[in-house]
Amino acid sequence: MNILNLLNYSPDFGGGIAKHLLALGKIAKMNDHKLYIGFPKKRDWQNELELNSQVIIIPEIENSLKFRFPGIIRKVCESYSIDILHIHFKFAMAFSLACSIRKWEVPAIYHWHNPPIALNEFQTSQKKLKGRLKRLTFSMVARFTDLRVIDQHISISKEITELLVRNKWTKKNKISYLANGVSSIDSSGIILKEKDKSKPVIGTVANFRTQKDHETLLNAFSFMRKGGQQNELWIIGDGPTRPRMEKLASELGIDSSVRFLGTLSNPYEMFQRFDVFVLSTHYEGHPLVLLEAMSFGIPIVATRISSIPEVIIDGVNGLLVNPRDSLDLAQAISIILTDKLLYSRLSAAAIETYKNQQTVDDWASYMISLYKRILKDKIK
Repeated sequence: MNILNLLNYSPDFGGGIAKHLLALGKIAKMNDHKLYIGFPKKRDWQNELELNSQVIIIPEIENSLKFRFPGIIRKVCESYSIDILHIHFKFAMAFSLACSIRKWEVPAIYHWHNPPIALNEFQTSQKKLKGRLKRLTFSMVARFTDLRVIDQHISISKEITELLVRNKWTKKNKISYLANGVSSIDSSGIILKEKDKSKPVIGTVANFRTQKDHETLLNAFSFMRKGGQQNELWIIGDGPTRPRMEKLASELGIDSSVRFLGTLSNPYEMFQRFDVFVLSTHYEGHPLVLLEAMSFGIPIVATRISSIPEVIIDGVNGLLVNPRDSLDLAQAISIILTDKLLYSRLSAAAIETYKNQQTVDDWASYMISLYKRILKDKIK
């Protein structure tokens, strides 16, 4: 079986993408299959993927709505005798194939890593005419593409599955639920976190985009500082809203206690220095970064939105707060940092939660079995 995975962007660092594709290539090779991976740009981290897969650079992926795109992907599939196509992130790639005059024949999967923009209330409000029109347009596009090209959808959260079915973008029997996998860890070396520093570190890993809502986090940190708490806030990530957040930190008078660390090749090296991990996001596909933090026994505070409650049970393995509520966020962080018994209990529960997650190898094995099933059904 020859498998082609298409990804619409090539991040500077592989991160979770690299871990999953590495596992998929390894499991595919073990089962005598061949994995091809299409990216729009070449990156150094992709070299490791070549151990078990073949990377193909296809610049046209970035502009998939252009007329040439379907023909280029068709030629790639023919050149490498591709049996199944797996599309990630950009729905426009699947839509472009659906618009091709010549019918698309290779079995295709579309992978939902995030809730659809048109169905996400934060991004597309139903209360405004523009939002309703956007939803209507995207619904027609999604249903047309589902009918013409997509054999199976993969949803990484129950929330995404529910959105797709409720809005009739596809049928439930065409959706496979598969959460992202986590990297295997040696649990024997984990030491439970203890609150013992004079200046605890509140940490987060989230690129600077509007939906990640760093503003609420900075305001919450400001409340804590004004209340006399001597903490530090470390933020890992980069993006378009970073300059505005740096300015806000200065305006709030907390810039001397906030560290903007930018993008790190291995952010997990910093996790051992965090006392609490916070995610103030408005929405999330699958909160893999929370699970990575939990592997270090770090107590979690996160917003009660999207797929996060599928992983975090309030008061059991972390604390959930209302989105856009700086005071609620500040109080939750403060409770964890001042209640040693709660801190230890959440730390232990975080590690247990992580241990019970499927690994990236489990994820890859399921994916290979799904490819086989789709091909078998296609032949019938």
